[in-house]
Amino acid sequence: MLLVLNKHNHQLLPKSLNALTKATGTVLFVMLSSLTVSAHAEDKPVAPDTASDTELKQLEGDPLAADSTLEYTPGTPDPCDRTGDKYEYEESWYDSTHAVMNTVFCEPALWFDSFYGSDRVIAEIGGTYVRWRNDFIQTEGQGFKFRTNLNFSVELPRISQRLKLTFEGDQDQELQDVLPGTPEEQDTNTLGLRLDVKDTDRSKFNISVSATPRIRARYRYTYPATETFLIRFTQEIQNEEGVNGARTRFDFEKAILPNKLFRATTEGFVSEEFSGVDWSQAFSLFHRLSQKGSVSYEVSAVGITQPETLVTNYRLGLRYRRNIHRDWLFFEFTPDVTWPVTLSDNRETVLVDRHSVFSILFRLEIHFANTSARKYSDYIY
Repeated sequence: MLLVLNKHNHQLLPKSLNALTKATGTVLFVMLSSLTVSAHAEDKPVAPDTASDTELKQLEGDPLAADSTLEYTPGTPDPCDRTGDKYEYEESWYDSTHAVMNTVFCEPALWFDSFYGSDRVIAEIGGTYVRWRNDFIQTEGQGFKFRTNLNFSVELPRISQRLKLTFEGDQDQELQDVLPGTPEEQDTNTLGLRLDVKDTDRSKFNISVSATPRIRARYRYTYPATETFLIRFTQEIQNEEGVNGARTRFDFEKAILPNKLFRATTEGFVSEEFSGVDWSQAFSLFHRLSQKGSVSYEVSAVGITQPETLVTNYRLGLRYRRNIHRDWLFFEFTPDVTWPVTLSDNRETVLVDRHSVFSILFRLEIHFANTSARKYSDYIY
């Protein structure tokens, strides 16, 4: 399924992707236009039907009336209002601030569906999801660096439940955390729109546009091979700043009951900017220590196939993650070691030979979500 560019088929991808770009852009424009027209139509006032209003008034409060529950009254509490929540502990100023944020960023599907708050959860859940990460990184030979990252997916119910405002990067942040690399190599998030064309238990297809500018089509299929083994396939085709590219990814997940999960991820990326395939391979073993703590053991590598086959970096790391103080606050401690080799821009010359680099990461992560529908008492990755 991987679309590969080389000197023999280098012209195939531009034609097909340019055609796809025009087609998906047209489809997205038509769908957004129809959704907007529909939303405006719903805003138009409807002339009252005196007879019907009289009948509804008579049925108001009747528990046997089928439509009686559809009537909204000013006294009905807003399910997204978190400011009135009561807690067993004494509230502080930051609890009030977080409650206000939860009111603004209301989400019926809860963030704790994934203890690690992966980008896949953000992409697939309904409602709104906001994740704010602050990283403090000490790297051998490079010193101290601070990095902050905001990622969100906000539903636009006035237009359509399928349309979301997003702020995200080109790659999955969870996979980037496992793969070797430096903060300078991390993806930059941009504002965009995503339209969920198809959303079923197994298949998901969406089209997104961002301010990069970039247009991307993504298809994901999940296959439960057994009760404890799952295969997930993801295919992306994109045009970013006029450059066509494609990304293929396979995830293999094996649950090791009662408290472990093993994941193997294989990814390949092709682009008009370079020949061959940029590939990555990652293995992670997640171990749940308690209801509020988890540790993952991570091994990964990245490489290229042109102009020669070469592993450009290896990584060995350990990640300890804990829910602290509040249900929406997380702390991570990640020591790791990498073995990079530095290449020239054309990838033909080795500038710096392979060597070891040690680093330590401290992360403080905050989630904003509506948590009224579920408990945090027994979440698990």
